[in-house]
Amino acid sequence: MPLLTDLKDEYISLFQACEVEDARKSLVNSATSRILQARPRYELVAGATGVPWHIIAVIHCLESDMNFNTHLHNGDPLSARTIRVPPNRSLGNPPFSWEASATDALQFQKLSDWQDWSVEGSLYQLEKYNGWGYRRHRINSPYLWSFSNHYSKGKFTADGVFDPQAISKQCGAAVLLKVLSTQGEIEFGTVPLNGSQQQAPLYPGRILKKGEMNSPWVKLVQIRLNEVGCGPLVEDGDFGENTDSAVRLFQARSVDRNGEPLVIDGEIGSLTWEALFGQATVPGMDEISVESKLFKTAIEVARSQIGVKEVPLRSNRGPEVDQYLRSVGLDPGYAWCAAFIYWCFDKAANKLEVDNPLIKTAGCLDHWNRVGREGIRRISAGNAIADPSLIQPGLIFIMDYGCGNGHTGIVEAVNGGKIVTIEGNTNDQSEREGHGVFKRTRKINGINKGFIDYRNA
Repeated sequence: MPLLTDLKDEYISLFQACEVEDARKSLVNSATSRILQARPRYELVAGATGVPWHIIAVIHCLESDMNFNTHLHNGDPLSARTIRVPPNRSLGNPPFSWEASATDALQFQKLSDWQDWSVEGSLYQLEKYNGWGYRRHRINSPYLWSFSNHYSKGKFTADGVFDPQAISKQCGAAVLLKVLSTQGEIEFGTVPLNGSQQQAPLYPGRILKKGEMNSPWVKLVQIRLNEVGCGPLVEDGDFGENTDSAVRLFQARSVDRNGEPLVIDGEIGSLTWEALFGQATVPGMDEISVESKLFKTAIEVARSQIGVKEVPLRSNRGPEVDQYLRSVGLDPGYAWCAAFIYWCFDKAANKLEVDNPLIKTAGCLDHWNRVGREGIRRISAGNAIADPSLIQPGLIFIMDYGCGNGHTGIVEAVNGGKIVTIEGNTNDQSEREGHGVFKRTRKINGINKGFIDYRNA
């Protein structure tokens, strides 16, 4: 493997002389615009790893075309561990959040240990990330220089298979960095390994609890607990009795972002992590971030119904309520929370002139069971509690009250360990069998069945 000292002058010279091909400028500008739109998500991972956000962004662009549903390691789906090189990666159990997986990828590649993020240091790590094979063929790596004056043809079309006539169809990482630098969006420099970025680590996407050993995440918690006066703890990454007691002490003294007491259970989920390190360390997503047009439109339809009430109250009747029930083939008079959700998606689908993917049912638990049989994605309550970033606006929550009774609603926004919902057949106390359509705020750990995700249905 070549050394940075051997390549430093080459990288600087190529970067300074780099020019985007005229025919590719619109594609490059489109890519940099997408990168800037997603910058907040990259900055969260930068805070967890110390890797500059723009380095994370260009790797994401090259490895998975900025698809936030895939692993940064290699573009495999987040619904399972990685299959391609490197196999069997990320921490915890699937499905994974993009932020947690990206953090693991950068730590696995030891980019979180690298300190020299100058132009030459950055390009060295990016070429190393993809591999040194192009140097054996005496061409500039397209991973860095595709779409620029420094590259024309030659590409590995499979592992170990080089085609001298193949042409890369992706914009190179160095080219993206050059454009972002020219636009004044980024600066290169040295990032201290223990600098300020390391003081607000990103939530790892899983619950930390007693018994975990030699964990970098537990060590960060131990450091923080000592800082806030809940120690003294040995900062060794082992979650033993002393750490468990310190976590419980912190939970007893602390509240969440809404001023509600934390649950004193000795486990570090998203709410306790957020109380320890700050709101920005637990990825959240509001309605502006909704990528699915159907989800966004269904939320808009649901909002338009807020304030609708039964006529008379407690009758499961009324002009609008009757419409909700008829949309699933029921006469007036039945419980209608699930019918309300179906009606919202049906109105949205008609507006967009697409098929409504929702299963037509007025039963909450019937809905949960049938999507499971159909292979539609379900997120269990346990996975949602461990990693709130799995929950996005437009998902449907399901509650199970026993004896076949349930309740449901649509997620409007996600804020750390809490969700904002729009629900039918409820009231101000968030009860099932209420009398209208209301906006509610619920803790994710209060959703005891899980969430249904129709994005890929």
